Amino acid sequence: MTLSRLQPPASPGHGPTANSLADFAPQSILALAAEPRRAAAVLIEPVEEIHRLVGWQTVELSEQAGPNESKAALVGAISRLESQFSIALWDVKKQRPRLHTPGEAAFDGVGQAFAVADLQPPLRVWMAGLSGGGSLTAGEAALAGALCNPVATYLPGPYQSTRALTGELQALRPDVILIVGGREQIAPQSQEQVMALSRLVIEAAAALPEGNRPVFCFAGNSQLAGAALASWRQATGGGEAAAAGNVFTASGSYSATALHSVLERLHWQRSLSLPAMQDIAGWLDQTVELSSTHWAFAQAVRLWRRRQQLPALHGLYAAEDRWLHVWTWEMPDQEREGLRINCVRPGERPDILADWPPVRLVSGRWPAQWPRPSQPPPVLGPQGSKALPAYWWDPLGLVPAVAGIGRNAPEAVLQVLTADLLMENGREFAAA
Repeated sequence: MTLSRLQPPASPGHGPTANSLADFAPQSILALAAEPRRAAAVLIEPVEEIHRLVGWQTVELSEQAGPNESKAALVGAISRLESQFSIALWDVKKQRPRLHTPGEAAFDGVGQAFAVADLQPPLRVWMAGLSGGGSLTAGEAALAGALCNPVATYLPGPYQSTRALTGELQALRPDVILIVGGREQIAPQSQEQVMALSRLVIEAAAALPEGNRPVFCFAGNSQLAGAALASWRQATGGGEAAAAGNVFTASGSYSATALHSVLERLHWQRSLSLPAMQDIAGWLDQTVELSSTHWAFAQAVRLWRRRQQLPALHGLYAAEDRWLHVWTWEMPDQEREGLRINCVRPGERPDILADWPPVRLVSGRWPAQWPRPSQPPPVLGPQGSKALPAYWWDPLGLVPAVAGIGRNAPEAVLQVLTADLLMENGREFAAA
């Protein structure tokens, strides 16, 4: 079977039609992506010794859609692919993608199915600190770009009431209570103020019904973290708690990395606990692990930076409900590479991104807030003189879905990105 170069259609969701996939079904890949506002199903086949995107379908969702609607939309996208190619991709009896097994007709099922999904809304964070211009400012800076929505900040005053604070927490229903306060080198009196704030908040939150208690997170003076977490667990009978690095560094500047990591882990744990996410994970065989959309897109940006031999690359996934920024760069003296991830609301370009390089890879609609570069990026090593485009663009927004197969087949990801998804300077594919 020979396919001509795939061009993005005028109406998204319809790839080229194929006469038959019978010779390729055992080697085919079904890549799935479930998000709060969209579901996508992508069919990847080996064509002339490289992996190609031969078809895709997407289903858009409203802002009110829940996880179960997202899962149903993903099944709907698979069904559309079945109709597009007249092949069996969904096992109605087992309620999962149909995987090809020896002895079956070659056009029944696919060789492997992969999925990326993230159906948990951003975490609702309620934050308490000691000073509006100090710890709370540091906390707000640290939360910027994390997978969360701050719902309130609390500054204790002379007329503080535990009962009133309990009522506020019950009304706001945060997922996370965050305590910040104190630089690393502070006097005993300041340490006691931080602990007094923690005790006040813990007493108020412990009065909430057990099922409504949030996760307790301490990101203040690191010497006090152990005592604060122990106090929370004692008051709540072992309630969930986590410590992040102090949002105030020793120099008095702000640090977000540790808090971002804690919130990202909590967000993914919450997402995996959703029944819809568990169902999607159950569709995959034991050799395949469900990945988050954020991990998949970060993987794609890292793979593309290496393939293009770039010293650094800033990629943006412009989804309907969130924009995911990924910046990865080479670290010559270390085996690993640098990586920063920030998640912001659509349309925002916050100050935390001010020191980031220009966006050169976009999946989804290219946002006006990020002008397209006109000059090509620098290149590493002996290939430094090779001509590169100024940017790469996937207007279909399918990079995360395709990158979901990267844990098992990274070269297949690069082949599809090169031949079928990423257009150089928005005009031609890299393999043209």
